[in-house]
Amino acid sequence: MLKRIWIIGYLIIVFSALSVIASKTVKVDPYIHYHEPDTKAYFYKLNNERSQNDGIIKHFDYEGIITGTSMTQNFKASEAQKLFGVSFIKVPFSGGPYNEINNSLVTAASNNPKLKYVIRGLDTGKFFDDKDALREDLGEYPTYLYDNNLFNDAEYVFNRDVVFSRVYTMTKENDKPDFKGGITSFDDYSNWMKKYKFGRKAVLKDELTSDKPKAQVKLTQEDIDVVLANIRQNVTSLAQSNPNITFYYFFTPYSAAWWCSELNDGLLDRQIDAEKIVIEEILKYDNIKLFSFNCMFDITTDLNNYKDITHYGEWINSLMLRYMHDGKYQLTKDNYLSYLEQERQFYSSYDYSELNRQKDYKDDYYVAELLNEEIYGS
Repeated sequence: MLKRIWIIGYLIIVFSALSVIASKTVKVDPYIHYHEPDTKAYFYKLNNERSQNDGIIKHFDYEGIITGTSMTQNFKASEAQKLFGVSFIKVPFSGGPYNEINNSLVTAASNNPKLKYVIRGLDTGKFFDDKDALREDLGEYPTYLYDNNLFNDAEYVFNRDVVFSRVYTMTKENDKPDFKGGITSFDDYSNWMKKYKFGRKAVLKDELTSDKPKAQVKLTQEDIDVVLANIRQNVTSLAQSNPNITFYYFFTPYSAAWWCSELNDGLLDRQIDAEKIVIEEILKYDNIKLFSFNCMFDITTDLNNYKDITHYGEWINSLMLRYMHDGKYQLTKDNYLSYLEQERQFYSSYDYSELNRQKDYKDDYYVAELLNEEIYGS
């Protein structure tokens, strides 16, 4: 009898302790899973895209959304708000395939009837992804944060890292006399600018040459089927079902060094032929505005704009925002064929050895200063 009472008492203590932990996690809710953040009581650090983006999408008040891969992490929501005149959130998914990003936009459209604008980067290097692809190299995907199943929320409310690294830390910070609540801004969220250097030395590991490229590979019917399935499911279907939303899509402008690798590997023609299919599919929808900056050759051939062969500095994000708002470099049924021809002609014949001789600016932001008039009109 005494043993039974002891067991019951022990279970009551354990259950009570777990209840306190769970209720505290729900109250603080660092991943914004249950409710909007209580920024008066806590400071919320936004630094875990795949755990926090879904909550941001569901619980924030906004009319515009910026999303994509790491190519969109340096966008500033404040600039988009100023240009488009509505509130914006930024929810990038580093390395995310089209499927993952589309799923988040489906959630946004379903949960937010006020949504007017979607600004989304379309990584041209992901045209050939499987339509159902997910990035699986970052550990187990936190699916328990994306569904409505309360039972698997135990993985969140009792998660050791969440409880100790976030809930406990946020609560202790709240006790400090100089504490100020708040949340990471959508300008700073996921912005990686301070971590890297830009220019030729950062981008090029070996000297570039395009003297002996491989024979160019052509698109196969299998390639075409993969690309169309990817685009139809993950790019155009949402626009088709939400005619009240205006979608600003843009092809992420990789550097000329990336195009050199495509040429040398015999993949340049295949890439541009796939781009043609993507463009033609997207241009079927009047509520999609499609942009490409690949023919801004003064940008793509200046390695001072890049930290590696694909990732550009935040000044390029600002420039693209301005151009998209102003309708510059938009692809239409009237101009897309000439655009593709210009793109193919340039990147198949450019003297890539010129990149080897470029000088790096002492200040990475010097190139941003050169673009200030284009970006801000002054």
